[in-house]
Amino acid sequence: MTYVSGFLPSTSGFHFSNGAWPHLPLLIIQTPFGPINIGDTAMGVCGGMVYVARDIFEIHALPPTQITAPSTTDDPVCQYTVARFFDSFTPGAITTYYGLMDPALPDHETEASQIGLAPHGRGWTMINDAWPKIRTDIDNGHPSPIGLVLIKSLNPIDLGNNHVVLVYGYDLIGTDLTLHIYDPNFATAPYCDTRTIHLSIADPLHTVAVQSDYSSLNCFFHLDDYRAVMPWQRAICLGQAVPSSPLVAGRSYPVSITMKNTGVTTWTSSGSYPQRLGSQNPQDNTIWGLARVNVPQIVPPGGSTTFNFNVIAPSTPGTQAFQWRMLQEGITWFGDFTPVIDYAVQLPHLTASIQPYPVVLGQSRSYTVQVQDAITHQPVNAAVLVNGVQVAQSNIPFTFTFVVKKVRVFDPETRTWTVEVVAPTLSVTAPGYTSFAVDLGITLPESVAA
Repeated sequence: MTYVSGFLPSTSGFHFSNGAWPHLPLLIIQTPFGPINIGDTAMGVCGGMVYVARDIFEIHALPPTQITAPSTTDDPVCQYTVARFFDSFTPGAITTYYGLMDPALPDHETEASQIGLAPHGRGWTMINDAWPKIRTDIDNGHPSPIGLVLIKSLNPIDLGNNHVVLVYGYDLIGTDLTLHIYDPNFATAPYCDTRTIHLSIADPLHTVAVQSDYSSLNCFFHLDDYRAVMPWQRAICLGQAVPSSPLVAGRSYPVSITMKNTGVTTWTSSGSYPQRLGSQNPQDNTIWGLARVNVPQIVPPGGSTTFNFNVIAPSTPGTQAFQWRMLQEGITWFGDFTPVIDYAVQLPHLTASIQPYPVVLGQSRSYTVQVQDAITHQPVNAAVLVNGVQVAQSNIPFTFTFVVKKVRVFDPETRTWTVEVVAPTLSVTAPGYTSFAVDLGITLPESVAA
């Protein structure tokens, strides 16, 4: 058997059936006298469901997970399915349906049809026209949409009695052909995975018996007008919880961003083409330590999810933009950008003071050097250094005697010696910070002659 790899109706098709649609208009025309509703989804939108299933499969995404049909025309799944229903009901498809529905059209070939003077019979259409196109689609990895002619009638109203399915595999044993189909009329496993159409392709000139679940499958044809469309992948940002500016370079900060799925695909972190939250401004940047965040759980259309993750502030000080957006890896970016935040990023630095202040020279006293992060104002454990030598730890009282040093200095211009009084220095240092000089409040006398 030849299958389209990865396609199975129970996982790649809708999880509600074509018969589950409520009474919703296919089209609403606004007039001065009020809206006019045209069509009814309850009559079936099989063509739209088949087209949507293939659209979503082509971008390696998951279909809607909801098990009930949309209840309003505002639902994106309803809107997109109806739009694709109209795409499946093209003038070319209508003409083909109507021609194959004609009771006067023979199932077999005639002398006139064989020389091009009359339409081909239904058997020839299935074997010589539809089947090669279906086989090409399947062999190239694409499910193949086909129209099923279930009635013979010249009444245009009876066009709605036909059907559309999606072929995703075939068995060809000699001239016996079995087509495996996704039929949107079936949504429950395992029944939806076992629908088939069987016929012999040995003789396209004569009437071909078709075996299927349908009471009268007169003919099928390939829907040549199908064109792949990017399914609606949409997202809106419901909010974000982020740290306030400024940020300290190299620090980690928690971030929370909530996004709502307003498209028709189901978000998932699995597979080779998952949906994720991605960095923007610029796109795919790693300024904040990462460029992607996985969705935390499966998110169906209409659902929302919150991305909780940590970012690391850039190591370079300055202004940096912070912004994110949804994407499907390898396929497309989509939906709202999160509100942009221009963060001021600062290098970490300390602030410190000594108590009591000012210090008293030449006397042994108890002091405490209080050290804080200059941005967060949180206490920092730092080394306390006097004249470059550690004497204590920050925020812990210690006993010390501060003294001055006298240094003789020669001035070559005046050829005289002077004595300079050098005050003690106090600094603090901590890992990840630049050192900070602490004011001791000392007033020194001027230099005197030696």
